[in-house]
Amino acid sequence: MVDGSSAAERGDGVRGWPVFFTLATAGTVAIMLANPDPRWARTVAAVALVLAPQAVYLLLARPSLAGIRRNSGRGWVFAVVAVVTFGPAVALNPWSATSLFALTPEVFMLFTFGWAAGLTVALNAVSATADLIVGPHTGPDIIEQVGISLFIVTFSLFFGSRIVSIADRSAERLRLIEQLRDREAEVAALSAARGAEQERTRIAREMHDTLAQGFTSIVTLGHAVQGEFDADPAAARRHVEMITRTAAENLTESRRIIKALSPARLDGATMPEAVERIVSAFAEETETPARVVIEGDVLAAAPAAEVVALRVVQESLANVRKHARARSVEVRLCYAADSVEITVHDDGIGFETASPSDGFGLAGMRARVADAGGDLDVRSAPGAGTAVTALVPLGVAA
Repeated sequence: MVDGSSAAERGDGVRGWPVFFTLATAGTVAIMLANPDPRWARTVAAVALVLAPQAVYLLLARPSLAGIRRNSGRGWVFAVVAVVTFGPAVALNPWSATSLFALTPEVFMLFTFGWAAGLTVALNAVSATADLIVGPHTGPDIIEQVGISLFIVTFSLFFGSRIVSIADRSAERLRLIEQLRDREAEVAALSAARGAEQERTRIAREMHDTLAQGFTSIVTLGHAVQGEFDADPAAARRHVEMITRTAAENLTESRRIIKALSPARLDGATMPEAVERIVSAFAEETETPARVVIEGDVLAAAPAAEVVALRVVQESLANVRKHARARSVEVRLCYAADSVEITVHDDGIGFETASPSDGFGLAGMRARVADAGGDLDVRSAPGAGTAVTALVPLGVAA
């Protein structure tokens, strides 16, 4: 997971190191220039040798931070250049040894701990050897040099272990972040799929509750007209007018579904008025007496609540038309403080509620009311008519 990520993505534990390397190298060069060899060419050469591994780091090693401590080929190029240039630099100017403050953490950032420790020891050995070769040293000088080297190695290993710890934590943090991103992507995909499924279900309900019912009315009226042209022309004309009106309403509903607008029959009307229209159209089409009863004070409802109530009435009346053979129908709206109860009762043949039913009607009604936070109850028995009752909260969000 760490490979292929940028240094910035690994967090603050890695991001600030290039600045440290730059400042440490600049400090080394400043010390060297403040303590130059009388022969300036040697000082210039020493400075060039100190800068060489940093240039390689910038050109080759730093991009391999994407594979931090992976012993990459780029890292080994940097290591070879550092070891080869470090000894001569110290020989030319002993103050070049302070560049270890930049080289040591770079080594630990590019290699696993074992290889980094070995390279750190090698760099310090090269520094001590170069210093001893430059000029004669007494026994105490040699002991001092060895002690300094051991101190530097010990400090470097401790310092390097901290770098390793920081890098490990940064890598682990990146791994967890990427896992979280993967989980978020999965959740987003599941949410999108769930939303698409809900939208398909909603559209299916809309089409069933509007277009399918309208077409059913048109087919029923069409069959009636076929036998009335000669026997009862007036009735045929009336039924043709109903067919035309129903077709126009279906066209309006189809446009509304496409545009995802509010139900056409609610435009400019209250919910009771819209229910009155539906019931009147049902009575006219089926020639079945039907009435609307309003109980309680009519209260304003959220658009979604009005849609649910209207669809319950439409679907219930469609079932009465297709199955009930009812002699009369009553639609009752009972308003309470925060809900409205819609009951559609007919005195038709009824049915056995425990028996499975075909079609989308009752299941669609039940799901729609449940989505609105309400309850739907169907009571019926053979020969005893049917009562469909839905309790819908008035404040359901649109």
